[in-house]
Amino acid sequence: MALPASGLEAPARPRGDRPGNHSGARIVSLLTSRRVAGRAATKGHACMPKILILALSFLLVAAGCGSDSPGGGLGISGAAGPSTGAEAAADGAEGAGTVIDLEPEDVVLTAGLVRFDDCATLLDYLHAEYSARVGPWGFDQGGWFGPMPLGEAEMALEEAIAAEAAAAAASADMAAEMALATATGAARVEGVDFSGTNVQEVGVDEADIVKTDGSRIFTLSSGRLVVVDAASRRTAGSVAVAEGWGRELFIDGDGLLLITRSHSESGDGSETVLQRIDVSRDAPRIIETVGVQGSYISARSVGGTARVIMRYDPQWNFPFVFPQNDSAEDVAEAANRAAVLNSTLDDWLPHYTFGSADSSTGSLMVPCDDVHAPSVFSGFGVTTVISVPISGDFDPSSSTAVMAPGDTVYASTGSLYVATTRWLDPGEFGGEDDWDEDGWREAWSERRTSVHRFDISGDAAVYASSGEVLGVIRNQFSLSEHNGYLRVVTTVGDPWGEESESHVRVLSTDGDVLMEVGSVGDIGRGENVQSVRFVGDIGYVVTFRQIDPFYTIDLSDPTDPRILGELKIPGFSSYLHPISDTLVLGVGSDADDEGRVTGAKVSLFDVSDLTAPREVAVWTAPDGWNDIGWDHRAFLWWAPEELAVIPVTVWNEWSGAVVLRVADGTITEVGRIDHENAGTEPGRTDCRKLTAADLASTDMDDFTTELEYFISDDYNAVLACDPGEAGITGFECPRDTWMDMLTDEAERLGLLRGEESISICWPNDSPNVIVRSIVISDELWTLGFKGWGSFDGQSPARLHVNDLNTLQRLAALEL
Repeated sequence: MALPASGLEAPARPRGDRPGNHSGARIVSLLTSRRVAGRAATKGHACMPKILILALSFLLVAAGCGSDSPGGGLGISGAAGPSTGAEAAADGAEGAGTVIDLEPEDVVLTAGLVRFDDCATLLDYLHAEYSARVGPWGFDQGGWFGPMPLGEAEMALEEAIAAEAAAAAASADMAAEMALATATGAARVEGVDFSGTNVQEVGVDEADIVKTDGSRIFTLSSGRLVVVDAASRRTAGSVAVAEGWGRELFIDGDGLLLITRSHSESGDGSETVLQRIDVSRDAPRIIETVGVQGSYISARSVGGTARVIMRYDPQWNFPFVFPQNDSAEDVAEAANRAAVLNSTLDDWLPHYTFGSADSSTGSLMVPCDDVHAPSVFSGFGVTTVISVPISGDFDPSSSTAVMAPGDTVYASTGSLYVATTRWLDPGEFGGEDDWDEDGWREAWSERRTSVHRFDISGDAAVYASSGEVLGVIRNQFSLSEHNGYLRVVTTVGDPWGEESESHVRVLSTDGDVLMEVGSVGDIGRGENVQSVRFVGDIGYVVTFRQIDPFYTIDLSDPTDPRILGELKIPGFSSYLHPISDTLVLGVGSDADDEGRVTGAKVSLFDVSDLTAPREVAVWTAPDGWNDIGWDHRAFLWWAPEELAVIPVTVWNEWSGAVVLRVADGTITEVGRIDHENAGTEPGRTDCRKLTAADLASTDMDDFTTELEYFISDDYNAVLACDPGEAGITGFECPRDTWMDMLTDEAERLGLLRGEESISICWPNDSPNVIVRSIVISDELWTLGFKGWGSFDGQSPARLHVNDLNTLQRLAALEL
């Protein structure tokens, strides 16, 4: 069947030579076509729109046939549908619909998720579900979601930042013991001999930018994994790792797993690279590299098996067309629906490859019978959970996926939870000319959060159950599992509005459904949740608008949680850390009576009487701030010495880490550590510097390459580096594919020797910030870099060593 047309035939859809792909569609009208293409097609551009020619009508021709069913909707009934490479067709520009047939026994309904027994049924589901949701602007209605009510745009940004940054948490003294032999053969114990990554739950490790086993320190610098010997305070070895950013790692004995956010040449442009690295010798050795389509969200590790959670957006795989005016919208919508109906599983699911090949060229990451879809639409995207033995071989069959975006990850030793806020369809609230502001506000204030639980007690993560709660969560600390119950803190309503209200909700597993069995509300009316911490049967919640209400909540009866106490103080805690049964340390911001933030603040709460919590000690830094609320791994509590180490920056004055002793109900500043005046002069490098003297001519009229201009400019440092060499002190040296082009230019100009490659660096006047701290024996190690924001492993890093008792600097390592 075909749409009314002028007789023009649509060309074959450009999907390369993958088997099973079928014809697509091209609109010949006043339309704009957008598609993310590979570098070969776009010459490096990620998105290249083009204008198609003008005509009066169009034709869609597909290789297969569909059903001429009357009516305007998509139905599900009857016999099994197409296989992975089966044909589908578009039917009717207006009024006509398509019936996708599914056998009931092929679809397994479990706890709000649909599981599929085979690839054909999965593809049928995708065709039916998404063809009904596509519009003239593709899946996102042109990217316009209507105006957010005042204050909600800021909240949405805050939530997004928190979801990306809140990949880890809290407490070194609660971490599981690790026994790794030192050179003398004595076992070193985490929490006693050295500190580990702050974790939210006992026995659940969280990926981080630095790890230690008490004898060695593993971190990243200038695109390399660096191993530092703690005893000698020297670099033992390093290896260049996959290009990218946002790197994090796990260690397990002599095995290391490195996770890197990278770029793919197709799909949504995102890729996650997993590298297993042998660190049994001084020189680390990469033994396996796997690239997977999708953005890295977070990772957890239990018993040496890492669970890597990723998010993939498949909508960029579709050759959607966009109308240039209102009259073309119906045509565009019909064409886009046809593109969905002509899709294959290659368009929907992430792929993976071994080695350095682009992940989009590989095999499907997840087996079809391990793909799940919410029974109620939760948004566009795919969340994948990959199980990777840190010291074992990668097995793609151990992966599972949910056809919904994932935002927040929480794990206990036996369960992994992925939460996402229910997607709002802006098309239901009109367009720019008839936007339903009241309806949008009401729907926004009644958003719900879906929670999916995976069983991680075995080698692979297995989907177990799902549930839904009213409201939105802040970060991973909003969830906690205890004695078989999941506790969730949500906010209902506009978080900055007068009518907002937060709740603690308790969910229990009923078969494969997470059912709410108890809740308590009336928490922080008109305020925004800033931090949450659960400890056994007790919950602590901090909200803020003008003052900081600190709530204590009794959860001993899961069916009847109760607010026990409330304390109102200026400022707020963005992170809560229990340091004893009766004391909780809060790290956050100070504020005046009007709610204006005035600096950094650390509070000590006495919760010995849960009905009357007290703030018994305070430390402040006027005009200062810290990022603990966004990245809990930056906080260190060293219980043996009752010390807290907190990175702090004081505007226009100082940046470093503050060491506080919290003892006897007081907070005392022991001292401050910074990375200034490290004794290393700017401009030191092991690489060879290229100058104008290396050029055949210094006359710019003779230049034929971009590299020559960089070399002739004294502001930049142009380096020719051998393998194993990188960076220059006091300079920023980004590493990306652009450097490969400059290296090619240097080859043509005859400027390179042996295996040298080019790096372009420029002076970095940013402050030296400290992002992590580690205790090893009686030494305090701090990791820092020169710059702002989060550390991505691309910038040159430094490790400083200070005496834990006197804070005197013992060594400074430029990595």
